[in-house]
Amino acid sequence: VTRQEIERTPHRELADLLDKTTSVDIKQYPGMNAAIGMRGFSPAAPMTGDSMQTLVLQNGIPSIANNFSLLPSNGIARIEVLKGPSSSLYGSQAMAGVINVIPVRRTGELQGGIGVAAGSFDKREVQADIGGALTPWFNMDYFGGWTKQGDYKSGDGTRWDNSAYEQYSHALRLGFELAPGWTLDTRADLFRGNDVENPGAWTGFSGEKTVKDVKRDLYSATLKGEVGDHTLSATAYSGKEDSVLQDVKPDGSRPLSFESAIKWHGVQLQDAWTWAPGNKLVYGFDYNSTRSGSVSYMFGPATAFNPDSKLQNSAFYAQQSFALNDGKTDLYMGGRYDRFKLSTLPTTYLPTNTPQSRTFNQFSPSAGIKHYFTPWMAAHATVGKGFVAPSAWKLSGRYSNYIGNPDLKPESSLSSDVGLSFEQSNWNADVTFYDTRVRDKAIAYKRADGLHSWTNANKARMRGVEVSAGWDITSNLKLGLGYTHSIRAEAEEGGVWKELEYVPKQNANLTLDGNWDKVSTRVGARYTGKAIKSAYFADWSSTTKEYPGYTLWDASVAYRFLPNHALSFSVDNLFDKYYESVPGYAMPGREFKLGYRWDFK
Repeated sequence: VTRQEIERTPHRELADLLDKTTSVDIKQYPGMNAAIGMRGFSPAAPMTGDSMQTLVLQNGIPSIANNFSLLPSNGIARIEVLKGPSSSLYGSQAMAGVINVIPVRRTGELQGGIGVAAGSFDKREVQADIGGALTPWFNMDYFGGWTKQGDYKSGDGTRWDNSAYEQYSHALRLGFELAPGWTLDTRADLFRGNDVENPGAWTGFSGEKTVKDVKRDLYSATLKGEVGDHTLSATAYSGKEDSVLQDVKPDGSRPLSFESAIKWHGVQLQDAWTWAPGNKLVYGFDYNSTRSGSVSYMFGPATAFNPDSKLQNSAFYAQQSFALNDGKTDLYMGGRYDRFKLSTLPTTYLPTNTPQSRTFNQFSPSAGIKHYFTPWMAAHATVGKGFVAPSAWKLSGRYSNYIGNPDLKPESSLSSDVGLSFEQSNWNADVTFYDTRVRDKAIAYKRADGLHSWTNANKARMRGVEVSAGWDITSNLKLGLGYTHSIRAEAEEGGVWKELEYVPKQNANLTLDGNWDKVSTRVGARYTGKAIKSAYFADWSSTTKEYPGYTLWDASVAYRFLPNHALSFSVDNLFDKYYESVPGYAMPGREFKLGYRWDFK
């Protein structure tokens, strides 16, 4: 997803952007809460410190975000979406794939600008950035943004009280040219969501009004340089994500409901060795430590939602790529060895919990090939293993009505895909068939003594077809298409195969982009097909059924009327469609936005 696509696509947050530009699956609640899945893996929102099956990175390191809504979209150069198992390079949580958010890095002439916007639901925005070289040895980037929005209306005209929010973000990079070929980049990324309101679900559904404050901090430093045929890099990072949730009562009071905190830190060491033309060996070492904790006030006094926990991971990996047959064949093989230590920790509101630790090892191989039959047609195939480490608090301890299972194993998968790609001067297309088998899938179950625990009882299988295409109709108009057909996405529960939730039968996106001297335009459509979803009701009962699909349209236009001035206008949910990503929670209807930006160079 390019920077141009990001700027032209109407979106409230990064989840909306990926929903409209890629074929990933999105599950969204109001109030800045989103989860992502791909290739049949359900987009499940994780609990505090829980493991996800789609790994989200920022510039190759953990994004420090358990909630995808906490990643701002300003200051992004591009977003890379890597589908299929990537554990051989990236380790746990990369079983479905990887989303890598690449920030802007400007080292040339100093440039930047200021933009303001206003729109539906009392929306107001301010964005500012500056970046480039200040001296021959020092360069920098800064991106800042502020957004405030009032209560929204859904597509049927209903006004949803308690749906306003305010957020701001800052990203600062300081870069140093230490010597020819050697650079040091330090970064600080901060995000704050203040009084982020969730209007709750329709009457009769489970889900009351809430308001939360969230914050995300990420600090990193990367040293990179070249020695002969080697490109070396070393990165250290640290960050945290905090959330404080309050219930909104009919009398206006806001008692505390839930608090959570997650802290990360780690290092990455890597060498990319080009030992012959077209032949590269990438190898390295990763270390990561994650600590999480939460407190619940749902039933009055403060209690531990689950034991405080810590995950430590050390890993070595290598991947070799070859260029064969005079460049007609590309081949890669790789593997990663991970060692995990999972620990439950002393927990303030859980004095009866006995801290415990467990270690385990995991090896994840992968391989792939792409062969060009002609300069414009190629076949490609990959195969690989993936895994997801269990959460430490699922292994040990007793809390609420849960008890840990010390024998719980990591979920693992074997995935393969095969496809054909075509590329001409003015069009391209790709058709890929994928197949994934998951074993040791962890599920919660009720024990004979009435307590709940987890076990590796399930299997899952996903199979489907992906199609992508692009056509330069003229030098000014470009058509893009993406389509995914899920042939099978199901899991075994008690010997019975059931469809996975929130995985649509089909999804598709269509875009028409125009670019002229002073005018740029975009028209986009996103279709989300039928999917099995669970609805939870106020009486604590639930039902699972198939919900219909929906199509959303968006449009935007920008006009540059002076060398450094531009006006923009966009419409999201163009036809004011009523839709729910989660049963009972109506999403916003039609939104207009008018913006102005001044640039300097």
